[in-house]
Amino acid sequence: MKTGLLPACLLAWVGLLAGCTTMKEMPLDGEGLAARLKTGDHIIVYEDSGRVLDLRFVLIEDDVLRGSLVMDGREAVQVRLADISKIETERVAVGRTTGAVLGGAVLLPIAAMGAGIALAGEMQ
Repeated sequence: MKTGLLPACLLAWVGLLAGCTTMKEMPLDGEGLAARLKTGDHIIVYEDSGRVLDLRFVLIEDDVLRGSLVMDGREAVQVRLADISKIETERVAVGRTTGAVLGGAVLLPIAAMGAGIALAGEMQ
């Protein structure tokens, strides 16, 4: 059971290297919004009606935001920009990612030493 510790630690560290993301609110300024979003961006759209949509961004055309639902990429969604109260977009959190990588770099050798000590104890 203890021999699975090292692979688990390695897997966790590799996951940390993939990056930490966070949702950031974007200004609702039509043209500027279209320039900041890229096709495929993960966005959360909050409508004035209270409806919240988890989308992959496609484009903004004729004052309408077009996207597809994250849970069902085939279902297209259109939202008038005038009906949107807030948009959040997923971005890499540089500080969190750096902290996770540095923390992993410190903890990985400690975990490896612990696993080595545990294995040595089992062999005696």
